[in-house]
Amino acid sequence: MDITPLILFNEKVNRIDNCRLTKRMDKPNYKIQHDKIMNLDWIAVDDVTPDDVDAFVCNLRLLIQDRDGFSIRCLSKIYEKDNVPKELSGAFTEQRQKWITHLNSMSLLTKQGDNEKYSNEELFNILFYGGLAHQNKEYINEFMVLTKQGAFSAFVFGFFLSSLSTILNVVRNIRELNITLIEILKDKQHIEADSQ
Repeated sequence: MDITPLILFNEKVNRIDNCRLTKRMDKPNYKIQHDKIMNLDWIAVDDVTPDDVDAFVCNLRLLIQDRDGFSIRCLSKIYEKDNVPKELSGAFTEQRQKWITHLNSMSLLTKQGDNEKYSNEELFNILFYGGLAHQNKEYINEFMVLTKQGAFSAFVFGFFLSSLSTILNVVRNIRELNITLIEILKDKQHIEADSQ
């Protein structure tokens, strides 16, 4: 079995761990910066800049989009194989389900002109694909509305940080599972090579 996707995934998680935003999220006592709110900046907390968010998002994007072959979804195909121990496969599925459950939950934010709330997935997609990782036409207008409203936008950023914290926890846990699986697969390769 090719372990390259597991290695690449772990390398990107390590990159995320080195991002300034990650280090800031590890000490989440955020203070609102009123001058930033007055300038209609949606990233209006202390010690977090748009560049910090961009660095985190650019690395995260590789872990949740299938293009490069080592996203969470791509790894699920590896963990479904028969030669992967069931406890690892189950633990991987559990981590993936944590992210899905988070996305399916409703946020406290209400859509404009509506009493309907945004799901975490809707908010994440609007922010992630509407202006951070991409500028997808489907999301860009709503991204502009949500991120240019002063104090409300700072609140939106807080919800986005909650999603980033959830996915960070998930990818860190998957990295640990990958480390274990890589060792198991390397040991099997050595045993097979020795028996030939």
